[in-house]
Amino acid sequence: MQLPEAATRPRVLIVDDDPVMRMLEEETLVQFDFEVSIAADGEEAIELLAGPPPALVLLDVDMPGVDGFAVCRHIRQRWDMSELPVIMVTGMDDIESINQAYESGANDFISKPINWPILGHRARYVLRSAQEARQLRKLEEKQAAIVRAMPDMIFLMDRYGVHLDYKAGFGAEPYVPANEFLGRKLSEVLPSDVAAVILLGVERASEHGDLQSVVYKLTMPDGVHHYEGRIAPCGPEAVVMVVRDITLQKRSDERIRRLAYFDTLTGMPNRENFLEKLDLELLRASRARRQVALLFLDLDGFKRVNDTLGHSAGDYLLQAVAARLKEKLRAGDVVTRPALVEGGLHLARLGGDEFTVVLPNLENTQTVSMVAERLQALLTRPFRISSQDITVTASIGIAIFPEDGDDAATLLKHADTAMYHAKDQGRNNWQLYDRSLTAETMTRIRLEDDLRKGLQRDEFRLFYQPQVSADDGSIVGLEALIRWQHPEHGLVSPAQFIPVAEDSGLIVALGDWVLRTACQQLRSWQAMGLATPRVAVNVSARQLRTHDFLGSVATIIAETGIEPSQVELELTESILMEPEARRIDGFHRLRALGVHFSIDDFGTGYSSLSYVKRFPIGMLKIDQSFVRGLPDNADDAGITTAIIAMAHSLGLEVIAEGVETHAQLEFLRQANCPKMQGYLFSRPRPPGEVEQLLRQGSIELPPQATRADDKLQRQLADQPDKREQQ
Repeated sequence: MQLPEAATRPRVLIVDDDPVMRMLEEETLVQFDFEVSIAADGEEAIELLAGPPPALVLLDVDMPGVDGFAVCRHIRQRWDMSELPVIMVTGMDDIESINQAYESGANDFISKPINWPILGHRARYVLRSAQEARQLRKLEEKQAAIVRAMPDMIFLMDRYGVHLDYKAGFGAEPYVPANEFLGRKLSEVLPSDVAAVILLGVERASEHGDLQSVVYKLTMPDGVHHYEGRIAPCGPEAVVMVVRDITLQKRSDERIRRLAYFDTLTGMPNRENFLEKLDLELLRASRARRQVALLFLDLDGFKRVNDTLGHSAGDYLLQAVAARLKEKLRAGDVVTRPALVEGGLHLARLGGDEFTVVLPNLENTQTVSMVAERLQALLTRPFRISSQDITVTASIGIAIFPEDGDDAATLLKHADTAMYHAKDQGRNNWQLYDRSLTAETMTRIRLEDDLRKGLQRDEFRLFYQPQVSADDGSIVGLEALIRWQHPEHGLVSPAQFIPVAEDSGLIVALGDWVLRTACQQLRSWQAMGLATPRVAVNVSARQLRTHDFLGSVATIIAETGIEPSQVELELTESILMEPEARRIDGFHRLRALGVHFSIDDFGTGYSSLSYVKRFPIGMLKIDQSFVRGLPDNADDAGITTAIIAMAHSLGLEVIAEGVETHAQLEFLRQANCPKMQGYLFSRPRPPGEVEQLLRQGSIELPPQATRADDKLQRQLADQPDKREQQ
């Protein structure tokens, strides 16, 4: 039983069969500001102890009936020495009697005749000692609880690395059992390299008297574990090392790093990683006055593989091509599959079947031709896919530094131009970039002219694709998607004209038209009495670089009269990698008005978490390339789940794009993805059809489907007329 701390006037129970002794003891203790209770024998003392306990017991040993030793043993059955201290008064001064007093549980003893002035001080001392013992025990219990709750191991070592003591927190396990390292040196227990690192930290902490940090790894039965140790001096001759297992953190960091710098399908460096390496190669080549060749490779007929065998077969083909390139090309080559993202400095958008190869320290163009022919020869060997042999060819464009460009972006663009020239030459060949390559340029010029006329003639249309709640199918948002009603070619996909619009600068006027039209359409629906959800509009890097794009957004919202909270601007990750202070301030001003921001195609480009801190991002949109592999592709499933969990942990909304099958729907539901978008619910629709959906307020979610149904649904969704670039 735990007793309360002593009050201002602690109560003492005096137990003595001699009334004179009781009187003298009482008078003495009252003078020392004690409150006194009296018991004339052991039986009465035990009865009184059944009630509220005193703070101290002054107990005579030699009493008839129940003697002091028996009373003391009774007390110890309920309270320990810190909870209820006992001073035994005895006329016996032999060692055996003293030992018996302590064995019965006495805190102290006083021999008769009693030195009365000393008695009060002795009582105060014993009481204070008991209180301090209680406080120490509470502190030790708190410390023990903290140690048990922490996922850390705590080692006490001397300054020479000898283990003196050890405490383990929740789930923490040492490299070897404690009985195998206590009393032994670090070098006798741990691998020599790890022991040396820790011992250096111990020596520095001892010598300098400050905190040291060490990071190391150990091979445990379940694999390699990473540890972080904090070493602090503990007196002149010892240190305390608190060790935490950071393996999960390391794995998370590695996953985020791979999202940011590596293509998730092939494991190769992605666009960002590749461009960083290429810039370094060009810098070294410039200093050494050497040439560098960039080969841009595009698989011929890759779309046909996707359309006929399915996207899983297409993904497998990309993986097989990547594996063959990594295996057969010489080690000095830099190989990458660029991510499917529009980069801020690029004029062309790189596709999923495009690979690049860098040849540093180029001696002559003959080497380039040999490598290009080797690449083509590698691909002519069939790939085994879906129980059949598939043969693919490649069109390769080549640009040489510094003749064809003195920076990575220019070199990549010119290699891309040469690759398209190879396509025009019948495919399955390679072409060097030449300034005289004008065919494609003329085609783009004609397309640019048509774009200008299309803007003047109001040939563009906005379609809207609903975004639905995974719970009940209610429409929670709309994405505005531009289409071009060309007078000769019919409905043109953005995949064909957006790159030209970006290159020419027409994307600025086109983007303003999209935002204004979407806002006006919202206003029109509201005038009909329809409840309208938030509408998402894509924003390009070129638009953001205009003088006052963010200001024009506020102007359009004000002029159309809609609530700013009903507008969502979809940004690419490349846009956010340019943290210009003025632009960041503009984003925050718009967010203060109520405008929402989302990251489109998350996970396919830079995937850096740093911009989440700088920009007022509210939503992550999981790219359909990950959704497409659900639920069977383990990598896609793991990445999708990680993105959803990361979004929730950062307080962000999350939506999955490109949902086409019931299996994908169910997986995303289980992964706690609250919003979805895709052909399973609705294809992009013109305003009139969207009006009917808004009147309904929701889209009926599909019933439980079989795998065969899902496969058929995916094949139908993959038809060219449905694969319009959003």
